[in-house]
Amino acid sequence: MGKYQRRDKIARLISWGHWFTFANIVLCLFIGLLYIEAAPKSSTAIGNLYMLVSWIGHFAFLPFIFFIILIFPFCLVVPYSKILRGFAALIASFGLIALIADALFFRQYGYHLNTYSMAQMTRDAEAVFTGASFVIISGVLLGFLLTVGIQLLLANLAWKRLEYLQQRRIGAPVTVIFLLCFFVSHSIHVWADAVLYDPITQQDDMFPLSYPTTAKTLMAKHGVIDVESYQARQQMLMATDKIKLKYPQQPLLCSKTDFQQSTTLILFERSSSEIQKELETLAAKHQLERPQLKLLAHPNRDGGLFQVLYGLPDFYQESIERQQLKPAYLKPLNDFNFDVRWYHSENWGSSLSLSQFHPDWQSQQLTEFTSHPQNQINVILIAEEDISTLNKVLQQTGDQQLLLTALSPAQSEELLGNKQFALENMQVPLWQRHYQLADQPIAGLMDLVPTMLEDRISCAGSHKNYTNGESLQTPKRSWPLVETYSPFIVIYDQKEITILDNSGQFSVYSSGDFELKKQAEPPVPVLIDALKELKRFSETENKE
Repeated sequence: MGKYQRRDKIARLISWGHWFTFANIVLCLFIGLLYIEAAPKSSTAIGNLYMLVSWIGHFAFLPFIFFIILIFPFCLVVPYSKILRGFAALIASFGLIALIADALFFRQYGYHLNTYSMAQMTRDAEAVFTGASFVIISGVLLGFLLTVGIQLLLANLAWKRLEYLQQRRIGAPVTVIFLLCFFVSHSIHVWADAVLYDPITQQDDMFPLSYPTTAKTLMAKHGVIDVESYQARQQMLMATDKIKLKYPQQPLLCSKTDFQQSTTLILFERSSSEIQKELETLAAKHQLERPQLKLLAHPNRDGGLFQVLYGLPDFYQESIERQQLKPAYLKPLNDFNFDVRWYHSENWGSSLSLSQFHPDWQSQQLTEFTSHPQNQINVILIAEEDISTLNKVLQQTGDQQLLLTALSPAQSEELLGNKQFALENMQVPLWQRHYQLADQPIAGLMDLVPTMLEDRISCAGSHKNYTNGESLQTPKRSWPLVETYSPFIVIYDQKEITILDNSGQFSVYSSGDFELKKQAEPPVPVLIDALKELKRFSETENKE
C-alpha cells in the first residue's frame, strides 16, 4: 500500500470513527435522560439550564474520550476497516451496557458504580439469578447480543454512507454545540461553587464519571477568592437554623402488640471507671448481661441525651429545641395507655433536664419511682454520685426488660481534636436483662429507643418514621455506622473512620490504631448514603 493511499485510508477511518462516535453520543444522550428523571428537580431556571447543557456536554464528552483512547490509535496502527468496525462495535457495546447498568443502579441507590458499590451490585445480581428461570438468563444474554448487533449495524452504516454523511456538512456545527455545552456547563459550575449556589452544586454527582471544575481550588489558586471567607460562607450554608424539620416523616399509624412486659432504660451521665466497677459487681447479682457489641456514646452529655430520647442525630437538636417538640413516639404510646415515666436522681444536673426540649416535659425524683410489671416504660437518669441508688432500682425492676448504659464515654471532655472519636474512646458498656439482642458489630445511642419499642408498638413504615436508629433485637445493622457529634459527622466503617467537619474538610483514620491515612478519601457511595440518612427528617430551605 502506497504512502498516500495509506494516508487516505487512515483519514477515511478517522472520519468514520467520528460518525460512529456521534451515533453513540445520541444513544448516550437518551440513556442520560434516566439520570435526569431520577435526580431531584431543580427549582430555578439557571439550575435547569445548567442541567441541560451539562447533560449535552457530558454525554457528548464520554463517547468522544473513549474514541480518542480506544479507537483512534487503532485507526493508525490497524488500518483495516472490517477489523476496526468489529472491534469498535464490541467496545461500544460494553460501554453502553456499563452505562445502562450504572443508570439503573443510580436510580435504585442514588450513586454510581465503582469498586465499592460493585459489592452491592453483586448481591443484587445473586438475588436476581438465584433460582432464576431459563427465560431470565436468556433475556440477559439476548440483551447483550442485541446491543452488539445494534453497534455492528451503526458501524457498517457509518462506513457505507460515509461520503453521504460528509456531504451533509453537519459535523462542524454539531461539534461546536457539544464543545460549547461542555465548556459552558463547567463555567457555570465554577460560578455556582464560588457563590455556593445549591441548585447547581447539588447536581455534582448526577452523571457518571463527572468531575466538574470547582471554585475552591481553582479560584483560590489564582487569588480570586479567600479560602477562609469561602469556608465561613459554607458554614453559614450548613447552619442548623436553615433546617425545615419534617418530624415524624409521616403521621405515625401504629398498632399495639400483645407484648406487655414493662421495660426500663437507665442512663448515667458518664461511663467512669468507678461506675464500671460497680456495675461489674451488680451484674451477677441482678442478672445483667453485657452483649458483644461496640456501643458508641456522645462526647457531650447533652447531645447524648438528645440522641437517646429522640433517636435522631444531634444535627436536629437546635431545631427540636426551637420548635419545642416532644419525641413523636410518645403519642402512640399514650394512645395505647402505656405508662411512660421519667426519673432523675438527686444530683442529676439541671442542665440536662427534659424541659430544654419542651417546657411541659418534666422528670420526677428517683425517690418517687414505683415499678409495675406490665405496660410501663421508665427512663431513669442517674448521676455518678447517686450510684448507690442503682441497687434498689435493679431490685424493683427485676421482672422487667432493662437496658443500662451512659450518655458519654469516660474522660471524653479531656480528649482534644479528632482523637476523641476513636472507637476505644467513644465506646461505653451496655448492660441488658430479658432482651434477645442480635449479634451486632456496632451500635449508637439512637438505637436504644427503637430497641425498647419494637416489641410494644408496630408502626406503618416501621420505626424509620420517627428515628434514625435501628432495633438491636433485629440483625440488620452492619458497617458503616454514621453518627453526628455536632459540628462533626463521623462515619465508622470496619476498616476506616471518616471525620467530616462543617467546612467540608475530612480526615480518614484506620479503625484499629486510629492512624491518619494521608491522601485517603471516603468512598463516595458511603458518603452519599450517610448524608441522605442523616437529613432524612429535614427539608433544607434554599435561598435563591
